[in-house]
Amino acid sequence: MDKFVTINSKNSKPISPIHLVALIDLALFGLLSIRSGIFESFILLLGVTKAIITYFTFYTLRKFKMGDSYLALIVSMILSMGLAMQLRLSFDVGVKQFIWYLIGMFTFIVTSSIYHSVYKRFKSIWFFYSLMIFLFVLTLLIGTRINGAKNWIILGTVSFQPSEFIKILFVYYMASFVANPESLQIKIADKIIPPKWTLMVSVFTVLGFFVLQREFGTALLIFMVYLSVVYVFENATIFVAVNAILAGVSAFFAIQLMPHLGARMDSWLNPFADIAGKGYQITQSLFAIGSGSFFGTGLGMGYPHFIPNVETDFIFSAISEEMGIFGGIAIIILFVLLVYRGIKICLRLREPFTKALAFGLTTTLGFQTFLIIGGVTRVIPLTGITLPFVSYGGSSLISSFLILGLLQALSGSILREEVFEVEKIDNE
Repeated sequence: MDKFVTINSKNSKPISPIHLVALIDLALFGLLSIRSGIFESFILLLGVTKAIITYFTFYTLRKFKMGDSYLALIVSMILSMGLAMQLRLSFDVGVKQFIWYLIGMFTFIVTSSIYHSVYKRFKSIWFFYSLMIFLFVLTLLIGTRINGAKNWIILGTVSFQPSEFIKILFVYYMASFVANPESLQIKIADKIIPPKWTLMVSVFTVLGFFVLQREFGTALLIFMVYLSVVYVFENATIFVAVNAILAGVSAFFAIQLMPHLGARMDSWLNPFADIAGKGYQITQSLFAIGSGSFFGTGLGMGYPHFIPNVETDFIFSAISEEMGIFGGIAIIILFVLLVYRGIKICLRLREPFTKALAFGLTTTLGFQTFLIIGGVTRVIPLTGITLPFVSYGGSSLISSFLILGLLQALSGSILREEVFEVEKIDNE
């Protein structure tokens, strides 16, 4: 008779997911280091460096009780797949992305550490709106047009996209409205204009600036965040419906009047009608995802370079080709977990401003992920925005780490409040 060995579960400790993330780092970067047949120690060194940073960040957040340590852990897993794919596509691009990752981690630590020292000083709704308008005007005056959109500012060797930071300012603007809607109450000819309608005019003005820059993807993202915050915190169903109808009518006329938008709609509805022209990007994306099947062709064994802008807009397609549909699903699940942790933070906050801020930041990451993954899989038209923490680009990565740092700081405030309440009870 076979004998079975029973393990005492009381004495066994669950393995922390931090070790799994470090193991995946070493596996991915180790595989890349031998991909060419010649051992490239520098790539493996990058993997070891990332694993060390992940350990340091995770245990620092826990030791100093800085809030939800799993936020950074989930993002670290997303970054592992993104950095590995960037290095696979181009060594130079991958190294640059790794440098931006280091800067982003520094931004995350600084933001989560100093947030509570400064946030009460900057809560004016007009302050955030003025900053947004200033960045819009600055971009229109000295901005550079790249790929049809005038959304870059180039100063010597430094270039950045103001729109990546405008979306964070917009979340602050919405949070300020939720906390103090009376600040948008305007009196015209002895008639008081309700704050919601002033908000609507101001938001559509922001969307108008995005249209002038031909930054339609970010405009859609901003609008989705706007409707979500208003619906959740104001419970204004009719008002949301009016905004949605007005935006839908505006989008219809924009598609008719702007050939660029019309071409995007055509490539979405029937990309195979012009497979060598308008539909080239999306069809190559679909071919790449399909050729990867469930388990992928293997890291370095696919042909993602056939996809235009693969390092930015179509990085998800490259991951799905070489890491398989399961790799793509893993990315989606990680973002779902990130949004879940963000919503959990929002629900536990008490102050209206911070609650709306956490909700806005979380939905920004969630909607941005949906828009880009939905675009490259032909669920929705292509929007041209980046996949947070995965797509190549300094502005995108830094803004994503800013959002992560703010969420981390907000979760830290919850932990401090709980500790304070426990100490207060003990003292009594």
